[in-house]
Amino acid sequence: MKKTLLLITLLVFSLSFSQVNNKNIQTWTESNNTIITNTNNSQLGGDEFTVWENDFSDQTLPNISIENVGGYGDWIWSTESTQGQWGANAGLIESPTVDNGFMLIDADWFNTYPNNGVEDGAVGENAINSSFTIGPIDLSSSETSALVLQFYSYYRICCFAAGNGANDMNVYISTDNGVTFEDLNYIEGDIYETNVGTQTLSQIPLGAYAPNVENVYFKFEWIGTHYFWMIDDMSIIQQPAYDLKMLSAWLTMEDPANIEYYAIPESQMPNEMLFGAEIYNYGYNDETNVLLSGAIDGTALSTSTTYELVESDSTRLIETDFFDISSLTEGTYSFTNTVESGGDDVLIEDNTLSREFMITENEYKLDGLYDTFDYLGTGWPFGEDNADGVRFANYFDIKETATLTSARIGLYLNSFDTSLGTFETTSGGEVIFYLCDTTGILDPAVESLDMNLGGVIWESDYIMIQEWMVDEGFVSVEIPEIELNPNAYFLVAELYSNGLNNDIIIYDDTSVPQPWFASMYWSPGDETWYSNGNALAIHMGINGLNYANINEENSLRGIELYPNPTNDLINISSAELLNGKTIISIYNILGEIIKTWDFNNFGVYKSISIDNLDTGNYILEISNNEKLYIEKIVKK
Repeated sequence: MKKTLLLITLLVFSLSFSQVNNKNIQTWTESNNTIITNTNNSQLGGDEFTVWENDFSDQTLPNISIENVGGYGDWIWSTESTQGQWGANAGLIESPTVDNGFMLIDADWFNTYPNNGVEDGAVGENAINSSFTIGPIDLSSSETSALVLQFYSYYRICCFAAGNGANDMNVYISTDNGVTFEDLNYIEGDIYETNVGTQTLSQIPLGAYAPNVENVYFKFEWIGTHYFWMIDDMSIIQQPAYDLKMLSAWLTMEDPANIEYYAIPESQMPNEMLFGAEIYNYGYNDETNVLLSGAIDGTALSTSTTYELVESDSTRLIETDFFDISSLTEGTYSFTNTVESGGDDVLIEDNTLSREFMITENEYKLDGLYDTFDYLGTGWPFGEDNADGVRFANYFDIKETATLTSARIGLYLNSFDTSLGTFETTSGGEVIFYLCDTTGILDPAVESLDMNLGGVIWESDYIMIQEWMVDEGFVSVEIPEIELNPNAYFLVAELYSNGLNNDIIIYDDTSVPQPWFASMYWSPGDETWYSNGNALAIHMGINGLNYANINEENSLRGIELYPNPTNDLINISSAELLNGKTIISIYNILGEIIKTWDFNNFGVYKSISIDNLDTGNYILEISNNEKLYIEKIVKK
């Protein structure tokens, strides 16, 4: 029942995602590790609840048998994380006794050179099929069959979407001394997010299987080619009569539906919003008249709703009516959602969730919470095909006329290793910003999306990433005051890494699931838009906000180039006398220097010829006394 009911509610929740396939937008096939920074580790415990427990502190694995069905890899007892190429930097399971060991299936390692015949540099695709069985466990002392199998779980699975059947995580029970096993319908095994690391406290009610007998066994099965599953601190506890758990919470507007912006300009705030929550009934009694209350902390703004029935071992999505929030002004706020049980809830610590958001003067951001985060960019994912020309897009809703004045992307600055190599943002790459129309994005009649989405409204020049931009962690551009009429727009960043010689990696905030159109990714390798489902670090400045990270100390000022475009000569004039050595360089769009001029005394004017260059776009750089001027030029 748990699996069926939760899947139904998830289908309801994902209706806003229903246009993905119609528009030929795909789901990610590869993504990087999610870094978990805040895990809800609440659990029932104590002698009054615990019937049996095992913290996997004994590496001899008493009462555990391992079966390798596929012949390519086994479960092991471990104190170390995955050693595979794709699972680099995954970290450890966040269980209370992680230091004394846990169970691990390291499928990624088994498909990493030199294991299982995988060649050096190749990605192995051997199907790993292995299980471990623990038992016999004597549960006959329990006076009730309302028992729960509880364990800490950290998993990341590849490469097919949940429900495909090509990969899976399953848990089985046997109550007849291990002769026959029944599927416990382990929910995480069927609704996992592909290629995303997930830490969770898994709880599976056993009441339907009459588990309070002497010889009970549990089998944990992994089927898949890559990544891992870690399990620790397993126990059998008596299920309480009443225990509601809030799994997620949201505060969102009616239009655009389901998007949760972290920072919204006050001028773009809606007049009404609603509270919502995903509620799981962990108790063995059905809950009636469940009360969901939401409040914006520090204000008088609150509302509530009553939900008639949440059956035992089921999940429901509950939302209030829209309520007036027009009194909110600029500032940082938190909202808190609370669910109240109709009975004596034994663990109220997990009945409440809070989240921060901002109302700003003129800054618009999807990302900003960063309880968990990812990183995406040139070459990652998808490799060399996406080294140059990859695009990332964020959706921004404009409710009142505004002026677009700047944009920026947030750079991820640490290095990380993958099977495709080591990635780290460096200077030398290029960025182009676009403002695009959203026409057709939510229209069911539109079957595919162009590279330029609904059409380009504005395009920036090439921006060459310099070292001081990397030091600041942002690449920004000033925009010449484009009027934004009430509508929706995509702010797009196109990245060039010069054939992966100058990586550009940007942050991706995975803290709050977003609808498919909120953040998207264009792959030039297969010319396809991919839905991200998170919040990329692409920020919009309106009504005078200027992000532009112009470093006055390192920038040449007062330079003019003309004519541009040109088919022959470019005239360069400077408002100041340029003494000392001056170097003029021409780069192609891959960042390769194709022409240079050296002047020991530039003065205030020079003319250079580019008549031997092919037609196209180039970048011209002027260097004088450690100061730079960079501009895009066009050869006709």
